[in-house]
Amino acid sequence: MKNIIYLVSFTIISFIGCSGTVKGDSKQIQQDKISIIRFDKDVYNYLQQPDTEKENNLKEKYTELLPAFGQIAMEHNDGTTLFPALRDYFSNPVLLNIYKDALDKYKDLSSYENELSSVNNIIEDQFTGKKLPLLAMHVSGFRENVIITNNLISISTDRYLGSEYQAYMEFFQPYERQQMQPKYIVRDYLRAWLMSDIIQHGSDSENLLTAMVNEGKVLYALSVLLPNYDINDVIGYTSDQTKWCKDNEKNVWQTIVKQNYLYSTDHMLITRLINDAASTSVVSPQSPGRVGVWMGWQIVNQYAKNKGFLLEDILLMDAQTILKGAKYNP
Repeated sequence: MKNIIYLVSFTIISFIGCSGTVKGDSKQIQQDKISIIRFDKDVYNYLQQPDTEKENNLKEKYTELLPAFGQIAMEHNDGTTLFPALRDYFSNPVLLNIYKDALDKYKDLSSYENELSSVNNIIEDQFTGKKLPLLAMHVSGFRENVIITNNLISISTDRYLGSEYQAYMEFFQPYERQQMQPKYIVRDYLRAWLMSDIIQHGSDSENLLTAMVNEGKVLYALSVLLPNYDINDVIGYTSDQTKWCKDNEKNVWQTIVKQNYLYSTDHMLITRLINDAASTSVVSPQSPGRVGVWMGWQIVNQYAKNKGFLLEDILLMDAQTILKGAKYNP
């Protein structure tokens, strides 16, 4: 199974990186109502009865997504042998069974499409000349959760089969499985869009404050775009994890300030405070992971309350301006 299933945890930092992102040109046109493209079904149909006609149809229909899937999900770069590699990759019976489970779980996408269409209306109100790109679904065999090409975002449905899905138990920790639920699909489409097209991330000189505020911007934007979501589901916490953050907000902030962490460019420190994990070890073994993300969210929330700027304007502001304007002092 080692060469069949390659585990990639869906952490914020690794998501920002380019390992799961391919840019190019798109020839497809966005419709007013969101309709999720079923790349997953088309590939599965090919795998059941492979032939040259289906291969040509896939290459014509998915001029960018197909090679991106080969490169990112299967780590296969040779376009001339893509289809043999595709058949070989999904020949493993365990992996093929996961594929079937994902298709069965997501037969009907109408509820997701309706929700995304409603969100698209909010986006058009909040952002000048912006709307969601094309959206698709793939099955990666627990590899890349998100593939991004120009004007298209695809999500791997086998990463959303429920926190108690049996095949997850051997490969994912409880804190990872917590995020692997159907209710996070719409949120993660939006997060991918925000992180790839709206909010600038990841420079060599990025410090902890910038990382915290950038992630706080993402959560603040999600809370605006998903007004009916529970705050726990915006960040992916349990109610107990949120309570811990609220109860310990002052102590965590004082620790960050007193230890001179705020403007540190130490990548390891930033990772420990931002990435998903069982706990934020530099803060407390009792803490949830991503405490730095949660605190960044509070800073951006406070700034928005104090200043009353539009969402689009807030997302363009630098971290120092936001911290100063928030007057954050829990």
